[in-house]
Amino acid sequence: MELHIQTRRVNLDEATRELVERRFMFALDQFDGFVMNVDVILEDVNGPRGGVDKHCRVLASLRGGKYVKIEDQDADLISVVNRAADRLSQVVARELDRKRDKKGAHSSGSFAEEQQPE
Repeated sequence: MELHIQTRRVNLDEATRELVERRFMFALDQFDGFVMNVDVILEDVNGPRGGVDKHCRVLASLRGGKYVKIEDQDADLISVVNRAADRLSQVVARELDRKRDKKGAHSSGSFAEEQQPE
């Protein structure tokens, strides 16, 4: 999985960048092979004026061509990153379950049809 972090009007020191990387890698570690690419965009919407303006946008590409988009906003950069990583993990888990259910429904449905007596 490739992880790309971009910033807009946010000064991201090396320690914070590593924390963001670790947080997203930890959140998605269990989906290795299903999540292909993750783009994280961190933005300070209001700049130095403050407020609830730290914005995190995440776009993850999944195997099979599907994309997941998460957006969140908070006054604290780390809080918004943690919440976005948690939400992304939940959405990816749900997508993976749907994919598994779809495969299971097709195979069990055709098996049941073949086993019925004539």
